[in-house]
Amino acid sequence: MKKIINSLMSLALVLGATLAVADNHSAPSSPVGMVYGMNVSDPQAFANAMGKYWSSPTGKKIPGVAILRQVVAAGESPISHMVSVLHPSYEAMDAAFAINSASDDWATLLAELNGVSELISSSMFEGTGLGSTANQIGAGPGVANLYVLISVSDPAKYAEAWQKMIAGTDLGETDTVLISMSAGGLGATTHVAAVSGKSVGAVMAQMNANRSEETFQTFLREVGDIRTIEQNIVTVDVAVFGRMGG
Repeated sequence: MKKIINSLMSLALVLGATLAVADNHSAPSSPVGMVYGMNVSDPQAFANAMGKYWSSPTGKKIPGVAILRQVVAAGESPISHMVSVLHPSYEAMDAAFAINSASDDWATLLAELNGVSELISSSMFEGTGLGSTANQIGAGPGVANLYVLISVSDPAKYAEAWQKMIAGTDLGETDTVLISMSAGGLGATTHVAAVSGKSVGAVMAQMNANRSEETFQTFLREVGDIRTIEQNIVTVDVAVFGRMGG
């Protein structure tokens, strides 16, 4: 079950920052990051501790953002919340690790979180730069996310079919991105497709509408022999901390 959370947590990060390009379907940026699955006993104290750290001298130096998400649906998993820490590059991630390693603010955060939560899992991801963020949903309180964990045997063929489907599909008021798993995952999970919207209802209604479209049905036929769905997860954003600047 911990591996399930590793996969879904990796998904969560990519929705925190996107970069629009000149196209009818804007493409997402390609950040990297870590995700942590938590079983939280006091959500308010947990959020307060995160806010305190990110407002501290150390937190203000970190080149990245942290997204706190409440898990709405994840099967039998013990995870109640996810913390997604997103960086614009691996160099920025390394810089953050170095800053925290010598920080009293970081040590205080770990002690405070330890008192109100249990760390269940950690994992790493990379954005693929594929998908559409034309609606610029991003991350923020109330934003809902559907994560589809998949195992792909032919990544190049899948990516081509997936992006063609995205370009020909009406995504309504939702954004969709594709994430590559660099560490962690459920079984053979290699990628995660993330759909974000302003509410759980908006996300699920759009997914139901897309399933009847010919472009989506064509996509399913094209990837049927190279893709397996491992898990579906739903979360809602609670808070966002930090900055993506250097």
